[in-house]
Amino acid sequence: MYHLGGEQSERQWQDLLGVVAVQGERLDWQYMREMAATLALGDLLERLAEQSRG
Repeated sequence: MYHLGGEQSERQWQDLLGVVAVQGERLDWQYMREMAATLALGDLLERLAEQSRG
């Protein structure tokens, strides 16, 4: 929804960062990258990964 909404929802973005902060290593990043590429969301996933690292 964040992407479809013009990437304007700061709350949704902060929620995503929170999930990554809590789940961290439990997330299947390879699968998420594959799905993000399929859905044309790879840029957002990479930005999420970068911001979650600090």
